[in-house]
Amino acid sequence: MRKLICLLVACLMVTAGCASLKNGLLSRETPRFAVVDWDRLVKQHPKYKVWQKQKKDLETAKDLRERQLKDGHQQLAILGKMRSLTGKGRDRFRSAQLAAKIAEKEAQEQDLLQKKAESLDAAAEAYVQKDREDVENRFRIPLFNVRLKLGSIKMSEASQNALLQEEQELLDKRREAIEAIEEKKAAWIKEQMASDIGESRARMDAFQKSLTVDLVKEETGLDLTKKEQQPGQKELDTLIASMDTQIQRQDAQTQKLREEIDSDILSAIKKINLTRKYTLVFRNPRANIAADDITDDVEKEVQKIVE
Repeated sequence: MRKLICLLVACLMVTAGCASLKNGLLSRETPRFAVVDWDRLVKQHPKYKVWQKQKKDLETAKDLRERQLKDGHQQLAILGKMRSLTGKGRDRFRSAQLAAKIAEKEAQEQDLLQKKAESLDAAAEAYVQKDREDVENRFRIPLFNVRLKLGSIKMSEASQNALLQEEQELLDKRREAIEAIEEKKAAWIKEQMASDIGESRARMDAFQKSLTVDLVKEETGLDLTKKEQQPGQKELDTLIASMDTQIQRQDAQTQKLREEIDSDILSAIKKINLTRKYTLVFRNPRANIAADDITDDVEKEVQKIVE
């Protein structure tokens, strides 16, 4: 998508540049160029921190998935080796049963943790909903008043700049308040997951202790000589599929947010270029060129677009 955005910028500016160049040739005006620090604009975008958090959460989810898959394969491999010892006595058969039950129980616990993780986002959002409403209520009237003054009162340039500064300060404070809410939400999710993981480990410990006291309380009827999918594989496949679904959802959300950021920047550049008529606008130029740096102007325009 970044390549597509870059291509769109190039096409837009080349089209504008052709028209400007034609007019320039007729009027003998020198073509005008501009540059933007796209990377800086991305980092200054109000949604940048949220996007960074989504990227971090996505990487964490991928790491968790790979660890779970590796651990599951190791457990199933151990179980498979134990199942091959069918001719070496009832004790080893019972050990295989024990390992199978442990693997199955662990797969169930992992599935519960995954489902809990998937439900946390909605619960966490409900947890901070009142905080969001309070922030909106706190800044709605002050922002409305400042913008009303800007739009309805004739004033000196100094007064107008003072109002614009006041508006920006309010926007910055509101953004900081929203970021604090996001941090509170993330902390709540982390706390909830830590508790669930602790409870899951406690249940697994209790389960293994109960099996140690009585390895096999009743016959399972498991035919170890039969060529079939070994116990625990189905549960592992189900768990990994569920984790993959969640990862795909997170990846789509992360890509969508980055596309929104790039789109806002591109829209700001287009708006500025309507009046300034640059022949070309270069993104992150690697060589020195004679051009206007409009990064600050684009950043201000992005703030207006996002608001």
